Amino acid sequence: MKRYPLPPYPNGWFKVCFSDELEVGDVVPLHQFGQELVVYRTEDGAARVLDAFCAHLGAHVGYGGKVRGDRIVCPFHGWTYDPGGKCVEIPYAKKIPPKAELKSWPVVERNGYVAAWHHAENAPPSFDVPEVPEVDDPEFYLYRRVRWQLQTHLQDVYENAVDVKHFAHVHDMEVEKAHWTPEGAHVTLELDMKRDSDAQSGAENETRFRSYMWGPGLSLTRVTGLMAGVSVQTLTPIDDEQIEIAHNYWVRRSETTPKEQVEAFYDFYAKDWELDFELWNHKIFRPRPLLAEGDGDIGLYRRWYKQFYSVDVNVDF
Repeated sequence: MKRYPLPPYPNGWFKVCFSDELEVGDVVPLHQFGQELVVYRTEDGAARVLDAFCAHLGAHVGYGGKVRGDRIVCPFHGWTYDPGGKCVEIPYAKKIPPKAELKSWPVVERNGYVAAWHHAENAPPSFDVPEVPEVDDPEFYLYRRVRWQLQTHLQDVYENAVDVKHFAHVHDMEVEKAHWTPEGAHVTLELDMKRDSDAQSGAENETRFRSYMWGPGLSLTRVTGLMAGVSVQTLTPIDDEQIEIAHNYWVRRSETTPKEQVEAFYDFYAKDWELDFELWNHKIFRPRPLLAEGDGDIGLYRRWYKQFYSVDVNVDF
């Protein structure tokens, strides 16, 4: 049974690896968007992403390939590709076949990750990825990274943010304010809540979330309560109905909250997400759900999300 009658790979920017996982000269095989890719870092420090299989006899360049300058060399016969995917050298041949090339993916490196642009029709990037100032601010440090793989679709993950009634039932939160503002491919979400949590809530059990979504794959959440926390989040499609969610948690170096409370703060935040995992892993997507009064901006959200598909998705209700 296909649980999600949606295109499995929306159009947008998606994390392919974290910056600290790719050193100069590294060649890393990837499986994303249901296909094989390779990411490598050139000798001048730039990250590049190409389709993985050599145009010659199909070797996976991510296994044994070498970086030479800004190029990558196939381990099988030494065919060499430039960052644009063109074969520019064959060690034993003077003439290069005109179709000898690999697809080159648009790349940005920002906010601690390398992101590639995916588009079902190979259209160029249509929106940018803003910088998260905390990532490059020497006053902040990366406290923790967590990653999960789930059997779900990217669209359901963001939908949770506008499904205000699930916060009380699943997360034991009383939503006092929920304001969701789409602007093109970007979204701002403001959530003010009350909850009985010594680990996360501040005065009068209050917690505030300010989230920013950049297309279907990248987001940022600032949490204020017991302390101020910053979570840089990525959603990556791996296969049909299989995704990775990853969080990087950033802390101000001058934060005076005791270490054990910082740990409890982020443990609580991660476990809050995990409360939804079993639901996502087993639910189905109803294109035309039965909604009740007070269910939130689910219809608005789904109409906004349609822009990331190259085919029409009938979710207008």
